[in-house]
Amino acid sequence: MHHRPLRFLAPLATALISGALVAIPALAQNQAETPPTPTEKPAVKPVRNIPFVSITGDDGQQRHYETNAIPLLFGRACFGWRMYLGGPNRMVSLVEVLTTSQPAEQVIAGPETEVSADRTRATTRMRESVQNGIMQRSWCIIPGDPPGTYTYEVSIDGEPRGEFVFCAIEVPDQNPNTDPRDLNCPNKFNSVERERPRPRRPS
Repeated sequence: MHHRPLRFLAPLATALISGALVAIPALAQNQAETPPTPTEKPAVKPVRNIPFVSITGDDGQQRHYETNAIPLLFGRACFGWRMYLGGPNRMVSLVEVLTTSQPAEQVIAGPETEVSADRTRATTRMRESVQNGIMQRSWCIIPGDPPGTYTYEVSIDGEPRGEFVFCAIEVPDQNPNTDPRDLNCPNKFNSVERERPRPRRPS
C-alpha cells in the first residue's frame, strides 16, 4: 500500500453525486412574475461519511465510485474515506488506523505512519486540515497488496468518529476498465442515485 497525500479532488464532489455537498438549485422560470414561496426551496442532499474507490484509466482520467469494493489494480486503484465534520476550516488531530486481514508485502508511508511488524496495520497520527467541513484521505494499491478485508478506524481530536470496511479483490488481468461495483465481495456497499422508499402511511 502506498499512502497518497490528502487531496480535495474537485471531480469527487460531482462524481459522487448521491453524497454531493453542493446542491444545484433548479432554475426558476418566470421568477419575477411568480416568486417562490418558502416551501419551494430546492431539496438539499444530506452530507454523509462515505468510503470511495478511484481508478485511473489508460487515458489518465480518474473515475470515482462510492463503494467499498477495491479492485487490486496496481498503480491505478486508490481507496479511502470521506468524512463530514462540519464547522469552520481548521486543523484537527487525526488518528487513522488501517488494518488488513493479510500482511502486505510492503507499506510505503511517511514518518507520521507507524507500520506493525507483521505489516497488517498502519497507524497514522498527524495534524490534518478540515476544508469546507470535509476531511478525506486515501491509500493506493501497489504490487504485493493482499486480497481480503481492509478496515479504517478514524478518530478526530481523540474521539472515535467512524469505521470504514472495504474488501480488496484480485484482478488477474489488471484491466483498468474494471468497475468495482461489479465485483463480488461480502458486505459490498454501492451507493447509487435512487429514490428512497417512502414510509407507509397507516391505513
